[in-house]
Amino acid sequence: MRDFLRQGFGVGVLTVLLAVLGATAIEAKMVPKVDSFILFVDQSGSMYMRHEGMKAIKMRLVKGLLAELNGTIPELGYQGALTLVAPYQEISTSAVFQQKKFEEGFKKIQDDQDIFDRTTPMGPGIHSLDKTLATINGKVAVILISDGMANTGTDPVMEATATLNKYPNVCFHTISFAEEAKGRTSIRKISEIGNCVAAEGTDLLNGKSALDKFVRDVFYDEVPDKPVKKDEPILLRGIQFEFDKFNIKAEWKAVLDEDAAILRENTDVNVVIEGHTDGIGSEQYNQKLSQRRAQSVYDYFVSKKISRARMKTVGYGKTKPVTINPRDEEQAVNRRVEIKVSR
Repeated sequence: MRDFLRQGFGVGVLTVLLAVLGATAIEAKMVPKVDSFILFVDQSGSMYMRHEGMKAIKMRLVKGLLAELNGTIPELGYQGALTLVAPYQEISTSAVFQQKKFEEGFKKIQDDQDIFDRTTPMGPGIHSLDKTLATINGKVAVILISDGMANTGTDPVMEATATLNKYPNVCFHTISFAEEAKGRTSIRKISEIGNCVAAEGTDLLNGKSALDKFVRDVFYDEVPDKPVKKDEPILLRGIQFEFDKFNIKAEWKAVLDEDAAILRENTDVNVVIEGHTDGIGSEQYNQKLSQRRAQSVYDYFVSKKISRARMKTVGYGKTKPVTINPRDEEQAVNRRVEIKVSR
């Protein structure tokens, strides 16, 4: 049931025929390719050496690239994390990606560290990524930023292969700052394991078009947005909630973003946001919970520039179930918000 809903058949769809004057222009719409991503940055001794081609310390180049990358990744509801390797260090744990929050994480990466007498345990560092991957669901993009050098521990390519065998929904994309043949070979082989995207860090720093292409190849597809034509039904999809929760999960924000886009294009349309619960608990408690769920969607639409005057909320508690099947996987469809359209 959950997989069915994720594919676009949200609950509580109401169709209303509206007379719209003419068709709107077709625009490209961003569709996420992944559910989560991890920026996986090499902080080994070699990354604090000078990049002869760019005449700068590699890590300082990386921090500049991270800032550019952060401003290019669209906020499409991804879960994002920032993790360092060699040694392993979690800077930002997995959370809904927001550009401003990630900026703070980049500041924690040191500009300078000791170079000599430091090992470069790239293989063990990739193995340690298991700590983060174990907490993330869905399709994951791991973006490894490194010069590919390793002088101790297990082989990085072997460890990346083992990680992909354990987590088949992961793809290792690479951004290389390698200047030595050994490092270039290692980085290339890691990206080739899953036929993932490989890029040169210098190319991304020197060309906005190269950076845009990398982000598009890793993070999203662009598809034509269907125009709203005269007398075409307007469809607004509902969303679901976890048991006893009223916060909107990241996976449902893309659905609400589509709804908000439709409402912005059709300013004469109003909505009633209806909250519902499953049958567990008292009527009084569920009534309040359903109202909170409706209010969460209301507040999300406000954040997307939908006028408060166009929206109303109502909570129905457990009085209007979609199913009365007691199994929890079936009850999940009752924990929902439906969005009804009017003029």
